[in-house]
Amino acid sequence: MEIGEVWKSLEKDLADVEACIITHLASKAPLIPEVGFHLLKGGGKRIRPLLLLLSARACGYRGNRHYLLAGIIEYIHTASLLHDDVVDEANMRRGQKSANRVWGNQASILVGDFLYSKALYLAVREHNQQIMDVLSEATTTMSEGEVMQLAHIGNVGITEEEYIEVITYKTAALISAACRLGTIIAGAPQEIRNAMTAFGMNIGIAFQLIDDALDYSAEERKLGKQVGKDLLEGKITLPLIHTLMKSGKEESQRLVRIFKNRRPKPEDVEFVFECIANDKGVEYTMEKTQGYIKKAKASLDCFEPSPAKNALLAVSDFIYKREL
Repeated sequence: MEIGEVWKSLEKDLADVEACIITHLASKAPLIPEVGFHLLKGGGKRIRPLLLLLSARACGYRGNRHYLLAGIIEYIHTASLLHDDVVDEANMRRGQKSANRVWGNQASILVGDFLYSKALYLAVREHNQQIMDVLSEATTTMSEGEVMQLAHIGNVGITEEEYIEVITYKTAALISAACRLGTIIAGAPQEIRNAMTAFGMNIGIAFQLIDDALDYSAEERKLGKQVGKDLLEGKITLPLIHTLMKSGKEESQRLVRIFKNRRPKPEDVEFVFECIANDKGVEYTMEKTQGYIKKAKASLDCFEPSPAKNALLAVSDFIYKREL
């Protein structure tokens, strides 16, 4: 199955998720839906809602509660993006001006707070402690990951293991939670829940690693954000971690100076890109990504063959091959 077939097969379901998102974004404060829709309608692929819908289907779920839960997951994700862009002083998000650039930091933070609060309010109304446990743990873990990442800004000594821990917390936790929620509402046994949770965790790590690789290899037009953004923000991601390990003494010393300076000149940025290309930092990151994709797919071995399982495998391939 190709990813296009997956989107097509879930077209109606994703439309129902969008309806939930729109309905619950209503507010007496007009700025909330205005800012929220700016980002929610900015071309995101809805990977997290998609995985929640598919995990529920793979477990035989036939109800409609997964639409609201998928919307809740997207609210949490969108809130994190609004806050991220303020922290990173971003100018672009999904190919358009970031919300903080259009409305300012205060509005972005407050609307992000609203989305977090709304997500948890809607989740409480499900009257399911397991759902609340998963969402509260995921949001707490994400926040920890953001702080961990902030602490490592400009830290050229960060190890690969430390970086994988950061992205596990920051990115993979919510993707894994989305997958687990599908199994919970389906009433799946613990073994199945754990397998789908592991699938989501490995897919989530792979998703972030591909982002890392794209930041040093994609065209800005396709990426929807500034290429080299991680470098300009002082974020040490896997392509650079590998390069620092492989580069010679002179190269390594210059790379360290560039990241300590925190205001790289155009020629410094070009030098970093050249080093990563020469030391195959992107290729190394892609190789690592492939390993996580393989582990994710192996987690699905305990599931019976089904269109939903095939779709999950197709999403795995899409994450590895994606350009956006």
